[in-house]
Amino acid sequence: MRTFYALLLLLVPSHLLAEEPTESAPPAGADPARGGGSCGCAGDEPGPLAGELDPSFGEAGTGIARVRFGADDDGGFFDLDIVGDRIIAAGWGAGGLGAIRFRLSRLTGSGAPDATFGDNGMVATSWFNSTAALAYLAAVGHQRDGGVVAIGWHDRFRDASADVALARYVEDGSLDAGFGDGGRSLLDLGGDEEIRGGLVAPDDSIVAVGQRDGRLLIARATADGALDTSFASPRGYRTVSLGTSSVAEAVALDRFGRLVVAGSVERGGQRDMLVIRLRRDGALDRSFGRGGAIVAGDPGLDERAVALALSPDGGLVVAGDAGPEGARDFQVRRFHPDGAPDLEFGDEGVAAWPTTGGDDVAADMALLPGGAVLVAGNGGERGEGGTTTPLLARYTCDGALDPAFGEGGVLPVDLGEFGQLHTVEVVSGDQVLLGGGDVGMSPGPGTYGVVARMWM
Repeated sequence: MRTFYALLLLLVPSHLLAEEPTESAPPAGADPARGGGSCGCAGDEPGPLAGELDPSFGEAGTGIARVRFGADDDGGFFDLDIVGDRIIAAGWGAGGLGAIRFRLSRLTGSGAPDATFGDNGMVATSWFNSTAALAYLAAVGHQRDGGVVAIGWHDRFRDASADVALARYVEDGSLDAGFGDGGRSLLDLGGDEEIRGGLVAPDDSIVAVGQRDGRLLIARATADGALDTSFASPRGYRTVSLGTSSVAEAVALDRFGRLVVAGSVERGGQRDMLVIRLRRDGALDRSFGRGGAIVAGDPGLDERAVALALSPDGGLVVAGDAGPEGARDFQVRRFHPDGAPDLEFGDEGVAAWPTTGGDDVAADMALLPGGAVLVAGNGGERGEGGTTTPLLARYTCDGALDPAFGEGGVLPVDLGEFGQLHTVEVVSGDQVLLGGGDVGMSPGPGTYGVVARMWM
């Protein structure tokens, strides 16, 4: 029997639960509490080529584009975005002397480097010329004019004083001089900020989520990279203190302009999945869960969320992994728009089965047209160098592993000898992009960012 925990009001600081103005009414016929429809299962079956790489993409009919990270010893692509007919693959690379920089590559629709962007399709961004400086990119998006925004965090001296780091690039890959300070923006929130996810909103504002001094963090910046003090006024950011520590890993924007944030919280020696929803002004949405938050988990099992998606009916799908370290499994939960578990999904709202029998660690998730769920990560027995196998697990709309995909719903993906899978992005109704890295040699040069295109 699965156990669902609703977060008690007393666990949320009272100052976060003040009455908020009523949200504007939803469109006619919409029901923000239950979504007013099914999860959209019609047509969720895999296509005839599902699981096959697209030979028209990448190198020599392989379906894989490999982008060399110069002399970097580590790194990869951790997020993907599609801008017009181009693909933005974004992540970070670690140089041999220790400095870590943002790395972004722009590819054509066929997976070739776009020579009109940066240095033959690649740009690298740092804030200070120092071998100690760290700049980790967590998310990428684009604004209405096509400008690309990278979202992450930066620590100049590795002294636990990291800041939110944003950068904006124009068409040719150069930094936008009108954004932040010469195209780069550091937002010092007065603590140690580590960013795990983010998005660019339709109004061009920028949202970054992660952790600040052990507390879940949501920060918002204006379109030009300044802290948006109208959000959680006057600070421009909100932290949520639950248990001994909490962290946000992913964020989405719903049709009413509310932010939905997923991550985890540690309480009593156990880590559980955490989801919160914020109103447009940054206040907790008290109509969601209990006081704006839900916590879900099984007794004795650590669980975390790494990705979330909003379905057309307003439901919320959250993916991550659960279990003891070394024996984790992918796990997916589905909730109604009000935060109640969708008991028709999986086993009382949760879909969790052993996948490989090894340590299966989720990295990202995509909601496919028709309602199927695709979880990306790495798993199986650890091989040479401690690496595991890139994996995809496909679940039907009702939460069952899809037997028509891979072997019993699970498909290993070959991204190179030391390939790792970090992100997935839906391209069309029948294709996805996969992003990751292949760190083949140390010292370098042996690091490649990897993008693959696969039929679904």
